[in-house]
Amino acid sequence: MPIPRETIWDLDPHTRAKHEILRRYLNAWFPILNTWHSRIAYIDGFAGPGRYRGGEPGSPIIALDVAMNHRRTLEGELVFWFIDERPDRIEHLRMELSLLHIPGHFNVSADCGRFDEILKCVLDELDRTGENLAPTFAFIDPFGFSGIPFALVERLLRYRRCEALITFMIDAINRFLGHPDEAITEHIVQLFGTGEVVRMARASGDRRRNLRTLYQSQLKKTAQFVRYFEMRDHRDRPLYYLFFATNHELGHVRMKEAMWKVDPQGEFRFSDATDPHQAVLFDTDPSGALIEDLRRHFGDRGRLTGEQVRKYVEDETAYLKKHMTAALRAEEAAGRLRVEPTKPDGRRRRPGTYPDDAVIAFL
Repeated sequence: MPIPRETIWDLDPHTRAKHEILRRYLNAWFPILNTWHSRIAYIDGFAGPGRYRGGEPGSPIIALDVAMNHRRTLEGELVFWFIDERPDRIEHLRMELSLLHIPGHFNVSADCGRFDEILKCVLDELDRTGENLAPTFAFIDPFGFSGIPFALVERLLRYRRCEALITFMIDAINRFLGHPDEAITEHIVQLFGTGEVVRMARASGDRRRNLRTLYQSQLKKTAQFVRYFEMRDHRDRPLYYLFFATNHELGHVRMKEAMWKVDPQGEFRFSDATDPHQAVLFDTDPSGALIEDLRRHFGDRGRLTGEQVRKYVEDETAYLKKHMTAALRAEEAAGRLRVEPTKPDGRRRRPGTYPDDAVIAFL
C-alpha cells in the first residue's frame, strides 16, 4: 500500500491481521511478565494516530485495551510508550487516550519524535547510570526501512526479557537496494547493521531470500529465537515480513500460537519460511509436512525422548506441541513409530500421548 499522508487513513486487511496477531500475543505476554516483574513496558515505535478512518483501533489502543480488560488483573506498573514523528498524529493519539479510563498504575506517554533518536537517548542514559531496562515488548512497525537501525534493535534485545516484533518491508528494501542516492543506501546499511547488504545489489540468486536470511542471521547474534512470518495476499503474493526476536522460550511459543489462531478470512495468509526445508501455511493441515520434517531431523537417531522431539518442534519450527502430537499419533497408528508402553519410572504411558519422558523411535 502507498504510504499514507493524511493524519488518519483507512485500515487495510493485512494491517488488521497484523493487529490481531499483536492483540493475541499481548494477551499472553502481559500476564506472563506481570507474574514475575513489578514493572513491564510496551513500546510502540511508529504509533500513528490511535484510530483509523473507520473508527478501528490502532496498535496503541489495542495494547491498552488488552491490558485494561484482561481477564486476569494486572498489577504493578505497566508502562506504555507511544512514539511517532508526525505531530498531527501524536496530537490525535493524545486525544484518543484522553477518552480512555486508564488505571492509575498505568504509566502512559505519547511522544513526538523519531523512534531511533528517542530510544537511543533512553538506552544511553541507562548505560550511563548502570540501570536495567524493565521487561519490554517493542512493536516496530514502520512504513519503510529508515529509522530502525539494527544497532538500536540489537541494544534493546541485549536487555533481559526484551523482545521485538518488527515489520520488515522487503519490497521497498529490494527496490531501493543499489539506489545511487548514498543517503538511501546508508539507511539500508543501518537497517541491517552490516555493509554486506550492499554487495547483494550485484549478487546473483534470489535477492529477496538473501535479504531475509541476512537480517535473520543478524538478529540471531542477539536473540536465541528468531522467526519471520510472510504476509501474503489472497493471490499468494508476498507483501512483507514480520520478524519476531526474543530470548524467552515461552514467548517464542506464545507468538507462534498467536499466528496459528489468527483467521485471515480468505483475504490474507501467513507462511513461515524461517527454515528453508519448511513451507508452512498457517491455514492448512500441518501433519504431513511436520512428519516429513521430523523424519528428516530424527529418522536415523534411534531411541528418542518426547522432550527431544517437543523441544525441536517448539524451538526450531513453526509448529506447536499440538501439531507434534497429531503427527506422532498418525505415525504410530500407521506402524511407522514405536513408543515404549512404559515410561522410565515404570508407569504406563497413556495411548496417544507423548510426554517428555516417553521413549520413541521412528521406524
